[in-house]
Order: sequence, then structure tokens, then C-alpha cells
Amino acid sequence: MKNRLKLRNIGFLWDLEEPLPKSGPKKKAGIRAATRKDSERLRKIVVDAYLPEWSWWVRQIGGKERARADLMSYVSKFLRDRKKRIFVAEDSETIIGFCGAAKYDRGTGTIGYGVAVLPGFRKRGIGSMLLLAALDWLKNSGVRFVTLEEETFGFANQDTPAMILYKSLGGKIISDHHATR
Repeated sequence: MKNRLKLRNIGFLWDLEEPLPKSGPKKKAGIRAATRKDSERLRKIVVDAYLPEWSWWVRQIGGKERARADLMSYVSKFLRDRKKRIFVAEDSETIIGFCGAAKYDRGTGTIGYGVAVLPGFRKRGIGSMLLLAALDWLKNSGVRFVTLEEETFGFANQDTPAMILYKSLGGKIISDHHATR
């Protein structure tokens, strides 16, 4: 019998009519909207920026190359669609993190695939800068309500670093479900 994963799926909501917290970075990083030219540089970091917390998913999908292909399919769609953006954080012209945002009709949007920062650059405020850039873009695009889904493994009774970030920047938990796959 295969090992079954005990997963936790948490839904977050931001009401952008409420003021967003201010977050000062501990280390300056340049934040900007990605372009199609950034695709290869994103390909190099896209999986590592989610590790080790998403190691379970990389194993489940069949390894790093399959995970990279899956994530780049998502990134490529965001880079081609005017209603979507990928924001990147750079340090010395190296992409060190990213965050996706998408706007939908009726004033709603989402943070796609959450915030991902390379392990060596975490705990410096870069994730906060990325998320705030995405939320700001959504707000300026006429979006009021933003959702995000965080799926975790091994954090049944505690928050992941990403969840702590989302809550610290005003995300309200609207659902919290446990499942086994």
C-alpha cells in the first residue's frame, strides 16, 4: 500500500479596502513585474524557491524536472496574460524569489502559487515585499477581494513560514481543511 499524504489546505482572504500592513525589508531587493525575457532565469530557481517545504509535492509529482515543467507552465501563462503578473525579487541581477497575481472579473483576484523565495534569502523581508507588490497591483487594478490557497504536508498543527507571512500581511484564514491523498 502506498504511503498516503496527510495534507492541510488553508484558504486566505484579503479585503483590499482595508489598509495593508507596512513591511520594511531587512535587506533591500529590487521588486518588479517579470517579462517573458525572465522565463529562463525563473526556470532555474522555480523549484528550489519552494523547497524544503514543498519536497513532498516534488516527490509526488515525480521529481524536480517534472515539478519544474509544471511550475513553468503556470509561470508562462502568467507572463502572457495581461490580467496576470509575476513579480520577481532580484539581488545583484539574480532572481531570488517570485509571486504570481491574477485578477478576475467582479473585483476579485488571487495570489497564484503563493510567495516563493530561495532558502538563502528568506527571513529578510523579501517575501513580504513580493506579496505587497502583488496585492498593490491587484488593488490598483480595481480588485477588492484576493484569495490564496496554501497546501501543506507535515504542518497539521502548526503554521508554515508562508502561512505566518500571509497572516502577518493581513490575510484572514477563511478555510482550513485536512485531507489524506
